[in-house]
Amino acid sequence: MNYKHTYFLLLHLLFLTLSGANRSFGQIRNEWKGVELSEDDDFFNFRGEGTDRGYTSGFTINIYYRKNNKPVFPTNLLMKISEKADNLYGYSLSQSLWTPNNITNKEIQYNDYPYAAVVLLSNFLISADPEKKQKLSTRLSLGAIGKFAFGKEVQTWFHRMIRYQEPNGWDNQVKTDILLDYSIEFEKLVFNPCPNLEITGSAAGNFGTFINSADIGIQIRAGLLDNYFNNSFFDKTKKLKGNKRNSHFYVYAKINGCGIMDNAALEGGFFTHNKSPYVIPKDNINRAILRYEYGFVFTHKRIGFSMCEKANTPEFQGSFAPQTGNVTLWFGL
Repeated sequence: MNYKHTYFLLLHLLFLTLSGANRSFGQIRNEWKGVELSEDDDFFNFRGEGTDRGYTSGFTINIYYRKNNKPVFPTNLLMKISEKADNLYGYSLSQSLWTPNNITNKEIQYNDYPYAAVVLLSNFLISADPEKKQKLSTRLSLGAIGKFAFGKEVQTWFHRMIRYQEPNGWDNQVKTDILLDYSIEFEKLVFNPCPNLEITGSAAGNFGTFINSADIGIQIRAGLLDNYFNNSFFDKTKKLKGNKRNSHFYVYAKINGCGIMDNAALEGGFFTHNKSPYVIPKDNINRAILRYEYGFVFTHKRIGFSMCEKANTPEFQGSFAPQTGNVTLWFGL
């Protein structure tokens, strides 16, 4: 079975999951609200200084829905900020790739990023309280790291399509392992001196076999702002829920301090890290890093587009500061 057939099966599994979520208790059905497509790539760069190293690419598709029945396992593990909150659920399928600096070299490149690929299927909930100006996001993810995430096949296919150098070191990738993670993020408005400027604080944690970490951060938004603390973008009646205009445009910047205990993309999987050809030694991991992000967002009615650039301080000793661009498109159904 080749990777194209496998990805078809993964998409089919996502479809079956969504179909199951849309079945009713009685005659009540969930309401599909929107789709979001997001692409990370270290070749996207506002300054035109793209690379092909470290966290090199990632693709995500999110499908949003309103839940009209009582959540059952595992969706009932996701947390609401309150029973009266504006709750938007979703499913996500993502793939992320990491490579060393020289992808033409077939040999292990010590003191550089190991080859690693991750694929995740997630169920998430964004629970917002417009009155208290706060938001709680929780996510449960199941997936794999290693050859069954098909990083080699996807990157090779894409590089051939754009006639770029082929990656030759994927035989040295992190060994296959299972990933099961739970993440939580709380955000709250801390300063809003005028309608065109706001500052939001956040705290987050991730727990599982992929990443164990804790974050604290701050975000600044300026421009023609939407209401950040409701989930009305995908609703046809969103103007009745606090948004006074059809179009929004703003710039933003955020910074997060992150403490990291484990990262399977660098250190190998929870069960198989000792079997990987090469991983970063645990004593070389930088357990405290800073993450930066800045960009812009434009929305018109139920269509949105954003572009941003993300960077962080080195993740391990002797490494570089990786920089990645992102393009995201979302629209209501």
